Amino acid sequence: MDQPTRLLFNNEARKKILIGVNRLYDAVRMSMGPQGGNALIYGLYSRPYRITNDGYTIAEIIELKDEFENLAARAFRDAANRTNLLAGDGTTATCVIGGKLLNDVLPKIMQAESTADFEKILKRKTEGVMDIKRKLLATKDIIVEKLKEVSKKVETKEELVKLATISVEDAELGKLIAEMSWKVGLDGYIDILEGFKGQIETETIEGTRFPAKVPAKVFVNNLARYEMVGDDVPVILTNFTVDSAFMAVLNAKIGGQPKLCIIAPDFKDNALISMAQVNKKNAQLIYVPVKVPSLKTVQFEDIKVASGARFINKDRGDKIENVTSADLGFFSKIVVKDADTREDAVALGGKGTRRQNAKVNKEEMEVESVVEARVRELKEAIENTKEGGQKELLRRRIAGLCSAVGIIRVSKDSEGETYYWKKKIEDAVYACRAALQEGYVKGGGLALKEIAETLPEDDMLRPALLACYEQIQENAGGITIGEDVIDPTKAIRCAVEHAVSVVANLATVKVMIPHEREGTPMEGYEKVANAIKSYVWLVAKEKGIALENEEEIAKDEMARHDAILRGTIN
Repeated sequence: MDQPTRLLFNNEARKKILIGVNRLYDAVRMSMGPQGGNALIYGLYSRPYRITNDGYTIAEIIELKDEFENLAARAFRDAANRTNLLAGDGTTATCVIGGKLLNDVLPKIMQAESTADFEKILKRKTEGVMDIKRKLLATKDIIVEKLKEVSKKVETKEELVKLATISVEDAELGKLIAEMSWKVGLDGYIDILEGFKGQIETETIEGTRFPAKVPAKVFVNNLARYEMVGDDVPVILTNFTVDSAFMAVLNAKIGGQPKLCIIAPDFKDNALISMAQVNKKNAQLIYVPVKVPSLKTVQFEDIKVASGARFINKDRGDKIENVTSADLGFFSKIVVKDADTREDAVALGGKGTRRQNAKVNKEEMEVESVVEARVRELKEAIENTKEGGQKELLRRRIAGLCSAVGIIRVSKDSEGETYYWKKKIEDAVYACRAALQEGYVKGGGLALKEIAETLPEDDMLRPALLACYEQIQENAGGITIGEDVIDPTKAIRCAVEHAVSVVANLATVKVMIPHEREGTPMEGYEKVANAIKSYVWLVAKEKGIALENEEEIAKDEMARHDAILRGTIN
């Protein structure tokens, strides 16, 4: 049965908005700056707990019991989510700017007893609450333009080191992250994984990269590093499951190959046994089976481009009987890790990476490789894609095809410390990427502070722009912010845009209608317990009143007897 709808109007709704937003705002702003505090939060996926000062994580987990307050908190949290999606950094700044702005704007709207009276008073000044929204959004555009004007392009690796060090709050880690970000560039990709050695490990690799597994330990030929390594291998690429029948046909069609790498979703035991026997007989890796159970068709197509192999696609009606030597690709080296955790195969020297010479207007010139052409297509797709998750997938595909790939494995002495540093490193990696995209500005809230000081004293956005600098000072008990402190322009820009946008919209709310969720059994038990508690209290109070009455009656009776006794004596 549908739950009855509850509504709140005008100032009653605005009160709930303020309460809901401030619960989130107060929790996040305490984490801002070099002396910001950490939050101890519940764990997930068998992790007992988490410690973090990552604003996005803190905001993301807050769920309020009151449906009206929770609806407001969710609306406000959307601003931080959007900043995180686009920049990967700046979520705390988003919450601080937005929280300060809402606490300035909403009480002014609530000063009058009714919206109608307020708008009559306001009409002489701003024409109404919708004009507040328009004014906020117009000023926001001016601020964004000023940020772009003062932004500086990242020219050197040393500038990235400054940025990463500020973000991760550790000089050694900052240098490590900056150097890796500089090396992989905008087309590269950096993975932050949990390690197991109690330290921070890094690795930078170049070449084609895709998720893969070793189908059986017998194919691991680099025991020291738990790797299967194939050198100078022709490549067969298919989404067929490889079994003994598949191998028989394959050998009949393309037999005589000195080596062969087979990339497929799955391998039957009978096929693996025959491959292992051939490898043992020759005392080397003749067959290199690469298991790719999670690859999508587009990823198969990317490997096809890199290796130069034809993709034998069963979904398209391809048959293994039609395979010829012309369908084979090539890798000069392929490395697949034998690990329980997810690892990517790395393939170097693919046929598709080679540039070709061609005549253009009767002139001999070098043209782009097949891989370079595919990367250009994917970059154009990123520009035309709005959905953040799809953009990230396209970036991964670009990184997997042609560029350097960085891996940072994080492991510390405890679960809590490992998680803490993993989040810090993630922030620093995203900060470097954002700076490479749009440059950097003065950090520590200084860029916004200087812009705020150019605005009129009565501008609604002026206090909000000062909020980041003031919050850092409050959390640190006063601190000097030097020239080495810089922030990525993109993160600050997104923080301003999204914070102002969400507040401008919340300022126009006159009615709240939350989804009325069904109560849980535990909440039912709690209501019963509270009812019993109230009943017990009322009974106790009734008994107390009765006892007081009895005591008063007893006192009156004693006084009457005392009066009679005195009269008799007299």
